[in-house]
Amino acid sequence: MELILVRHGETDSNKRQTYLGWTDAELNENGVQQVQFLRDRLKGTKIDGIYSSPLKRAMQTAKIINEDYKLDIKCSQGLKERNFGIWDDLTYKELTEQYPTEYSEWVSDWVKYRIKDGESAEDAYDRAAAFIDELLKNGGDGVFLIVTHLGVIRFILAYLLNMGIGSSWRFRVDNASITRVEIKDGYSVLTMLNG
Repeated sequence: MELILVRHGETDSNKRQTYLGWTDAELNENGVQQVQFLRDRLKGTKIDGIYSSPLKRAMQTAKIINEDYKLDIKCSQGLKERNFGIWDDLTYKELTEQYPTEYSEWVSDWVKYRIKDGESAEDAYDRAAAFIDELLKNGGDGVFLIVTHLGVIRFILAYLLNMGIGSSWRFRVDNASITRVEIKDGYSVLTMLNG
């Protein structure tokens, strides 16, 4: 099995560098162009199935890529970005000014701290890992395109490479980039990062 992990194209929130979670932002003009370029780069690549986060920015990305494949796009809640709750779509400056106490609690335990009305990193990691386990169990051989978000791609890589959630910060994943992982006999190999 091979997974082609694609991060959605740019949104205005990405440009502002906010903590963009479940806020349902659409691609901006630059984001659409990024994904069209990505679609052309993927042309001729064998893809057996496409999975996407249901959030608009991911679905728009998946639909543009799918223009060349005409496959059924399967949505999964497991591929949604982390829910940042009351912090969603705030910049670092806004977040630390408006929620200094909560931010301090997050810093002291970023893995388990559950943001009000949102998720902990561990919650989102477990959700992404459950999606991957299900795909590995039922997907069979093949090449699967997974259109999702920065945090989810980082969590999937940390999970598949047995590095633990703490290592998820070690991966750079730009908008409309490609990351590839080959999986054989339960062993995962990272073959491309942020391409």
